[in-house]
Amino acid sequence: MESLLDIKDAARFLNVSEMTIRRWTNSGKLKCYRVGGKRERRFYMNNLEELLHDAQNHRLKPLGFRGQKAPEGSHMTHFYSGNNEALGVSVPYLLEGAKRGEDLLVVMPPEKSRKLLENLDGQRPSVAAWLKSGRLTVTAGMDSSEEMIRYLGEFATRTPKFRLLGDMIWTTLKGWDFAALSALERASSFMLPIEKGLLLCQYSLEDFSGEYIMMASELHQHTIYKERLEKSPYYEHIE
Repeated sequence: MESLLDIKDAARFLNVSEMTIRRWTNSGKLKCYRVGGKRERRFYMNNLEELLHDAQNHRLKPLGFRGQKAPEGSHMTHFYSGNNEALGVSVPYLLEGAKRGEDLLVVMPPEKSRKLLENLDGQRPSVAAWLKSGRLTVTAGMDSSEEMIRYLGEFATRTPKFRLLGDMIWTTLKGWDFAALSALERASSFMLPIEKGLLLCQYSLEDFSGEYIMMASELHQHTIYKERLEKSPYYEHIE
């Protein structure tokens, strides 16, 4: 007889947090069985495999570069060296979102956002039209992690589908420390309704220390390096 798996096993198999598993079972997206006096969740492997198959085949979203795709709701990090490498991912990533009718949110320092908008200029529809319509929002970020978490939650809640891009150097310019940035990345992994969107956080290998890069590897489901998307082997399942 096939054995039942607990919620920790299910989260590990599906590469999501235990909170996500709870949310999926509450909504009926993932079938579970309740056992014992505490009515704890248990799962059959075939139900997990069915959900994974559906996600891989029906919820993959193009990222816009080199044919790379990621499941809806992915929280990704891009490690880059130099502005050209950053733009090589961020520009097609946003253009793909615009083509798909998604709302776009860009979080980065003003100098970087100006350079990004220059590279987007001349596209159809124009950047000016995107900004005027509200489909493209550009911000330099909030002063605290609490404010930023609230801002992102409100953005993700009010739009049917979205694509977020953040060059995380903005946090250092705001005076954030390691703990504040870690708190934001952890919240982005499980507090936001991100199943309908994509979150891409960029980290400069020239500006961030190894401690920050390791943190990003642990708190993002996928990493992008040299325009190749990979599942992060260091990803932590966050409750």
